[in-house]
Order: sequence, then structure tokens, then C-alpha cells
Amino acid sequence: MFTPRVPDREAGEESAVQQVALGSGAQALVRAGLDCAGPPVGGQGDGLGSGSGDGSSGGQLALRTGVFVVDPPFFGNGDVGRAAVCGVVNELAATGAEPLRVALGVIVEAGLPVRLLRRLVRSIREAAREAGVAIAAVDTEVVRAGEADQVFVTATAFGLHRRPAPRPTALRPGDRIVVTGPLGDHAAHLLTLRGAPGLEQYVDSDCAPLGGLLATVLPRPRYAAAIGGGGLAAVLDSCAAARGLTLRITRAALPVRHQTRIALGLQGLDPLRAGCAGSLCLFVPPEHVTAVLRRLRAHPQGRLAADIGEVTDRPLPAVELLGADGAVHPLDRPRAPGPVRLR
Repeated sequence: MFTPRVPDREAGEESAVQQVALGSGAQALVRAGLDCAGPPVGGQGDGLGSGSGDGSSGGQLALRTGVFVVDPPFFGNGDVGRAAVCGVVNELAATGAEPLRVALGVIVEAGLPVRLLRRLVRSIREAAREAGVAIAAVDTEVVRAGEADQVFVTATAFGLHRRPAPRPTALRPGDRIVVTGPLGDHAAHLLTLRGAPGLEQYVDSDCAPLGGLLATVLPRPRYAAAIGGGGLAAVLDSCAAARGLTLRITRAALPVRHQTRIALGLQGLDPLRAGCAGSLCLFVPPEHVTAVLRRLRAHPQGRLAADIGEVTDRPLPAVELLGADGAVHPLDRPRAPGPVRLR
């Protein structure tokens, strides 16, 4: 529940803070700020055609959708709006599709300062610009105080598949596992805001659109996945289960910033299970990994890309860790549900 802050009159603050209210025109403010006057999805100009998905417009219609709840919804270098746009665009780009448009739903708690709603709108607009996508539609609903935690966002990204979407069942023994950026920055930033205010200034969220980075990867990876709230471990567990093979990770090769490791350690969270918002996991044929890493590291968002492990030929769906001592251990299952709202 969001409790509006009462101005301190003795300190010379304004007697009233402009706040979002039921029926206050939040919809018009958001739509005007995002300039949602373009053609609807399936209109002319971007190749989406009629949306029939039959390939007549030069590709197969692709989409990804998500609900984004972040705690706190406004953080140091981003907010839930940026997380929503980047999240669905990255998931769509990871499938091999070209993201073209996003549609959004914004649920606002009555009492939210209007300045924060304006900040959210600016953030969404900037994230869409960075991602190279148009905002096709937006809907906004104001709910009574206590019925939402400041603001929630739903997002759907639309695009086109120019080639068949890769699947984790395509993984082969010997494929190298590559991550495009550091692990755990997003989770570390949010967790320090909640539990150790002041430390967040030392580690920013990595929230960013990654379609441009992925487009530089040639030859194409055999499979790619966006690393989300469940961390790299969730991606590895899913891929191992889908392919029926063991994935082996070298812990010393994991790209984790020193300050991130400290922040996560204070919260008792393994970087492998820490949420990310600006990293991808790629599965690359071994003969291509050098070229892929070279291209990733030449991009500003891929400078810390790393080869962290391989797909083995062991016919058991599992993930194992190679330690510094040379011993191999299974990836531990979380003993309790992981921290929530790390998107």
C-alpha cells in the first residue's frame, strides 16, 4: 500500500502535493506523454501486416507478454516502466524475432504523486526509443489507495520471425554457454534499496534493451534466453530439462562485479539465482564461440560477456558447478522461495 507523504509546512514545503486521483485524467496524461497516435498493431509501415501470422508480410508474427511488479517501483536508474519495456523486448529478441511494437497497461494507485507518473511516462518513452520499438497502444487505470503498490505495468511486445525460432531441444553436447553481461546487478540494486539503503549507489540495475546487442551476434547462437527474475540458474534448469542433458558451469568464470557479490552476500543470495534485467544466456557451437565473444565484447552492453560452461553428453537433465578446486557439485536447489519482485 502506498501512503502519500504529508508536506511539512514548518519546513516550507508546499501545502498540497499534486497526486493521481480516481477519474483525474491519468489516462490522458499517459497517452499524451507516450504519443499513442500511431496505427494499431497490424497497421501499415512496419511489416506486421494484418497480424494473421501466415508469413504474407515477410515473417511470422511473434509476441511476448508479461506483468511487471517491482519493489520498489521507482529505483536509482530506472523504474517498473523501463523494466516492463526491456523485459518483453528482450524476451522477444531472444527468440530470434525482430521487436517492432509494444502495448502497455498501467495500473496506478490513487495518491501517487503526479511527478512520479510523469517520470514513469518519460522512462517508458526512453526505453522504447532505445529498443527501437513503437508504442502501439496504452491503457491506464487508477485504483483506490491500498489496491496496488504505487504502480504495476503489463507489457506485450510484437515483432516478426524472419526465420524459425530456435528451441532448447536443439542444444548439442559440446555447445558453449555464454552470458552477455554481469550477473545479479538488478537484484543487488533492488535488495540494497530495501534492506541496506545507501549501498545502491555502488551498483546500478542492469535494466536495458538487448535487441541491438543480440543482432551483432554472428554466427547466430543455437539458442538464446533472457535472464530474468529467477536468475541464470532458472534458465539453465529449464534448458537442461528441455534437452535432457547435463550443463556444466565453471563458477570462477561467472561475471559478477565485486560490489554486486558483496551486496548479494549480505542478503544471502547466490549470484546464479539473482535476478537480471540486462543479460542474455547464449548456447553457441564451440567452433563459433571465439567470434561470438569478440562481437559481444565490441558492443557497449557486452563488454563483460563470458564463456562460462558447456553442454555435456551426460543424459541427465541437471546443472552442475565446477569449483576452483576442480570438484564438481550439483547446483543446489533454493531452500526457500527466492526474493520476489526482481524483474
